[in-house]
Amino acid sequence: MKYTKLGNSDLTVSRICLGCMGFGDPQRGQHSWTLDEEHSREIIKRALELGVNFFDTAIAYQSGTSEQYVGRALKDFAGRSNVAIATKFLPRTAEEIADGVSGQEHIRRMMDKSLENLGMDYVDLYIYHMWDYQTPLYDIMDGLNRVVKTGKARYIGISNCFAWQL
Repeated sequence: MKYTKLGNSDLTVSRICLGCMGFGDPQRGQHSWTLDEEHSREIIKRALELGVNFFDTAIAYQSGTSEQYVGRALKDFAGRSNVAIATKFLPRTAEEIADGVSGQEHIRRMMDKSLENLGMDYVDLYIYHMWDYQTPLYDIMDGLNRVVKTGKARYIGISNCFAWQL
Protein backbone atom coordinates (compact mmCIF):
# COMPACT_ATOMS: atom_id res chain seq x y z
CA MET A 1 0.00 0.00 0.00
CA LYS A 2 1.16 3.52 -0.74
CA TYR A 3 0.60 6.30 1.78
CA THR A 4 0.42 10.06 1.54
CA LYS A 5 -0.18 13.10 3.71
CA LEU A 6 -3.80 14.21 3.62
CA GLY A 7 -3.63 17.73 2.22
CA ASN A 8 -1.61 19.98 4.51
CA SER A 9 -2.39 17.93 7.61
CA ASP A 10 -0.08 15.64 9.53
CA LEU A 11 -2.35 12.65 8.78
CA THR A 12 -0.60 9.87 6.89
CA VAL A 13 -3.30 7.95 5.05
CA SER A 14 -3.42 5.09 2.62
CA ARG A 15 -3.97 6.21 -0.95
CA ILE A 16 -7.05 4.02 -0.88
CA CYS A 17 -9.76 5.13 1.51
CA LEU A 18 -12.45 2.57 2.31
CA GLY A 19 -15.81 4.25 1.83
CA CYS A 20 -18.28 2.71 4.26
CA MET A 21 -21.63 3.82 2.82
CA GLY A 22 -22.32 0.20 1.92
CA PHE A 23 -22.10 -0.91 5.55
CA GLY A 24 -25.04 -0.76 7.93
CA ASP A 25 -28.32 -2.34 8.93
CA PRO A 26 -30.37 -2.71 5.70
CA GLN A 27 -33.54 -2.20 7.76
CA ARG A 28 -32.45 1.17 9.16
CA GLY A 29 -31.91 3.63 6.38
CA GLN A 30 -32.47 4.61 2.81
CA HIS A 31 -30.59 1.68 1.22
CA SER A 32 -31.74 -1.94 1.32
CA TRP A 33 -28.50 -3.19 -0.24
CA THR A 34 -26.10 -2.43 2.62
CA LEU A 35 -24.03 -5.17 4.22
CA ASP A 36 -24.75 -6.50 7.67
CA GLU A 37 -22.16 -6.28 10.43
CA GLU A 38 -20.60 -9.70 9.85
CA HIS A 39 -19.88 -9.01 6.18
CA SER A 40 -18.79 -5.44 6.88
CA ARG A 41 -16.27 -6.71 9.41
CA GLU A 42 -14.80 -9.13 6.86
CA ILE A 43 -14.21 -6.29 4.40
CA ILE A 44 -12.76 -3.96 7.04
CA LYS A 45 -10.44 -6.68 8.31
CA ARG A 46 -9.24 -7.48 4.79
CA ALA A 47 -8.71 -3.79 4.02
CA LEU A 48 -6.54 -3.47 7.12
CA GLU A 49 -4.55 -6.56 6.11
CA LEU A 50 -3.92 -4.93 2.72
CA GLY A 51 -2.67 -1.75 4.40
CA VAL A 52 -5.73 0.47 4.19
CA ASN A 53 -5.74 2.81 7.18
CA PHE A 54 -8.27 5.43 6.03
CA PHE A 55 -11.99 4.85 6.57
CA ASP A 56 -14.83 7.16 5.58
CA THR A 57 -18.33 6.86 7.06
CA ALA A 58 -21.21 9.17 8.03
CA ILE A 59 -23.91 9.45 10.64
CA ALA A 60 -26.45 9.41 7.78
CA TYR A 61 -25.37 6.00 6.51
CA GLN A 62 -28.10 3.64 7.62
CA SER A 63 -29.08 5.73 10.66
CA GLY A 64 -25.60 5.59 12.17
CA THR A 65 -25.20 1.82 11.93
CA SER A 66 -22.34 2.21 9.45
CA GLU A 67 -20.44 4.20 12.08
CA GLN A 68 -21.26 1.56 14.69
CA TYR A 69 -20.03 -1.32 12.50
CA VAL A 70 -16.85 0.54 11.54
CA GLY A 71 -16.11 1.53 15.12
CA ARG A 72 -16.52 -1.97 16.52
CA ALA A 73 -14.49 -3.58 13.75
CA LEU A 74 -11.62 -1.12 14.08
CA LYS A 75 -11.62 -1.55 17.85
CA ASP A 76 -11.20 -5.30 17.34
CA PHE A 77 -8.77 -5.27 14.42
CA ALA A 78 -6.64 -2.09 14.67
CA GLY A 79 -5.14 0.28 17.19
CA ARG A 80 -6.88 3.68 17.16
CA SER A 81 -3.63 5.51 16.44
CA ASN A 82 -3.04 3.30 13.38
CA VAL A 83 -6.14 4.40 11.48
CA ALA A 84 -7.61 7.65 10.18
CA ILE A 85 -11.36 7.99 10.59
CA ALA A 86 -13.50 10.41 8.63
CA THR A 87 -17.19 10.89 9.30
CA LYS A 88 -19.76 13.39 8.10
CA PHE A 89 -22.79 15.28 9.39
CA LEU A 90 -25.94 16.47 7.65
CA PRO A 91 -27.67 19.87 7.72
CA ARG A 92 -30.14 20.73 10.45
CA THR A 93 -33.58 19.20 10.10
CA ALA A 94 -36.73 21.29 9.69
CA GLU A 95 -37.69 20.23 13.21
CA GLU A 96 -34.37 21.48 14.63
CA ILE A 97 -34.79 24.79 12.83
CA ALA A 98 -38.36 25.16 14.16
CA ASP A 99 -37.11 24.35 17.67
CA GLY A 100 -34.39 27.02 17.43
CA VAL A 101 -31.43 24.62 17.48
CA SER A 102 -28.43 26.63 16.32
CA GLY A 103 -25.93 25.41 13.77
CA GLN A 104 -23.31 25.19 16.51
CA GLU A 105 -25.56 23.08 18.74
CA HIS A 106 -26.53 20.86 15.81
CA ILE A 107 -22.88 20.16 14.99
CA ARG A 108 -22.07 19.46 18.66
CA ARG A 109 -24.96 16.98 18.87
CA MET A 110 -24.02 15.30 15.59
CA MET A 111 -20.37 15.04 16.63
CA ASP A 112 -21.26 13.56 20.02
CA LYS A 113 -23.60 11.02 18.45
CA SER A 114 -20.98 10.02 15.86
CA LEU A 115 -18.35 9.56 18.57
CA GLU A 116 -20.82 7.42 20.52
CA ASN A 117 -21.60 5.36 17.41
CA LEU A 118 -17.91 4.90 16.63
CA GLY A 119 -16.95 4.22 20.25
CA MET A 120 -14.13 6.77 19.91
CA ASP A 121 -13.01 9.95 21.64
CA TYR A 122 -12.21 11.80 18.41
CA VAL A 123 -12.27 11.54 14.63
CA ASP A 124 -9.43 12.52 12.38
CA LEU A 125 -11.58 14.29 9.80
CA TYR A 126 -15.06 15.73 10.36
CA ILE A 127 -16.79 16.55 7.10
CA TYR A 128 -19.65 18.93 6.37
CA HIS A 129 -21.55 16.42 4.18
CA MET A 130 -23.69 18.79 2.12
CA TRP A 131 -24.45 22.47 2.02
CA ASP A 132 -26.98 23.70 4.57
CA TYR A 133 -28.89 26.53 2.92
CA GLN A 134 -30.90 27.16 6.10
CA THR A 135 -27.95 27.83 8.41
CA PRO A 136 -25.62 30.84 8.26
CA LEU A 137 -22.13 29.84 7.19
CA TYR A 138 -20.70 31.52 10.30
CA ASP A 139 -22.69 29.10 12.49
CA ILE A 140 -21.34 26.11 10.56
CA MET A 141 -17.74 27.31 10.69
CA ASP A 142 -18.00 28.23 14.36
CA GLY A 143 -19.48 24.83 15.17
CA LEU A 144 -16.69 23.07 13.27
CA ASN A 145 -14.08 25.24 14.97
CA ARG A 146 -15.52 24.23 18.33
CA VAL A 147 -15.24 20.48 17.65
CA VAL A 148 -11.58 20.98 16.72
CA LYS A 149 -10.88 23.13 19.79
CA THR A 150 -12.47 20.53 22.08
CA GLY A 151 -10.36 17.76 20.54
CA LYS A 152 -13.31 15.84 19.11
CA ALA A 153 -12.01 16.29 15.55
CA ARG A 154 -8.46 16.80 14.38
CA TYR A 155 -9.36 18.33 11.01
CA ILE A 156 -12.46 19.48 9.16
CA GLY A 157 -13.56 19.19 5.55
CA ILE A 158 -16.51 19.59 3.21
CA SER A 159 -18.03 17.47 0.46
CA ASN A 160 -20.90 17.78 -2.01
CA CYS A 161 -20.74 21.49 -2.64
CA PHE A 162 -19.95 23.80 -5.51
CA ALA A 163 -16.48 25.31 -5.78
CA TRP A 164 -17.93 28.83 -5.55
CA GLN A 165 -19.41 27.97 -2.14
CA LEU A 166 -15.92 27.42 -0.76
